[in-house]
Amino acid sequence: RPSPRLAQARARTHVYLLVRAMAGKRGVGEGDPSEAAMKKARLEEGASEVEGSVPVIDIAPFFAEGATEGAREALAAEVKRACEEVGFFVVVGHGIDGGLPQACADAGYAFFGRPEEEKAKVAANGSAYGFFPLASEALGYDADVRNRPDLREAFSMGPQDALPPEGSPDRPGGPKEVLEFCYQQTPWPEDEGGGASLREAMQRYYREAGGLADRLLRILALALRVDAEDFLAKTRGHASSLRVVHYPALTVEPLPGQLRCGAHSDICTMTLLWQDVHGGLEVLPRGRTRWLEVQCPPGGLIVNLGDLFARWTNDRWLSTPHRVACPPVAFRSPRISMPYFQILRSDAEVKCLESCLEPGENPKYAPTTQGEDLRGHFKRWGRNRE
Repeated sequence: RPSPRLAQARARTHVYLLVRAMAGKRGVGEGDPSEAAMKKARLEEGASEVEGSVPVIDIAPFFAEGATEGAREALAAEVKRACEEVGFFVVVGHGIDGGLPQACADAGYAFFGRPEEEKAKVAANGSAYGFFPLASEALGYDADVRNRPDLREAFSMGPQDALPPEGSPDRPGGPKEVLEFCYQQTPWPEDEGGGASLREAMQRYYREAGGLADRLLRILALALRVDAEDFLAKTRGHASSLRVVHYPALTVEPLPGQLRCGAHSDICTMTLLWQDVHGGLEVLPRGRTRWLEVQCPPGGLIVNLGDLFARWTNDRWLSTPHRVACPPVAFRSPRISMPYFQILRSDAEVKCLESCLEPGENPKYAPTTQGEDLRGHFKRWGRNRE
């Protein structure tokens, strides 16, 4: 039987996936060439309307005092099915106070409402963190930042703890350029008062989201039959990122093929997504040729796997292409979404798990490290106008 919390969430929202009829070629983020080619081929298909479902999973019983091994196994199996079939699921019972992300969104609206010259003082200007002006980015294979930019602006933050000094056993190893890329400083705007500052709000939510991501790793480890501590050791000294993304209400029709955010997959272990206005997030699971729109119950968080889990599982688990389209609601109201990208410590090795290889099967991906993979993607993407 579903828990009361899960039953209420389902009753309130009848969470479902709706296919959007969006024709035309779309690109996804860079990845392994063979898997990327398969994703790209799916994106070239037409679309029509159908219904499906995104699993809504109450994770509280997994961590409840006195939880039986059988109950944990059952929940891990439910998560495993979602990872194999969709690559997306919604969590409730996650333990994060809803006031934290809302305060972060409120601070985001206040920041994005400032004059452009003020926001420009903390512009990323080619780095990974800071302010990204409206229409300054584009994601996807067919991305065209000059002629068809994404219809959004954003502020991104990265790791907040200083790197341990050289020679410290806690300092990540690896090339200097990788360390410098993964642990860049975040340029914060000055606080204008009148509510939580953007820095304060983002840092608080960053810590809470990081804790939730680690808890989810425990569930995922059980589903994969690996020691959770092996995963968690890779998150100590992590390089995770949090973005506050502002999608202004549209006042003119987008250009042909232009989206609020182009189709891509995420280059991390997982992404935790909060959003204040639902409508527009679409996914394209493997084996489908139709885009599906994700809905989320109040208080829920959307979870999607990143490319690292595809590497770890030899593509048994999905890093699913997703995008933000321009539905009718986009012309009526602005929208803020906040993706937290769980990024491991820069020197964490990423290679196929033994539990994900059949006898005689070879890994599809060469071993790499989190930092080398992350930096390589950003160099290939060329995300900004600069």
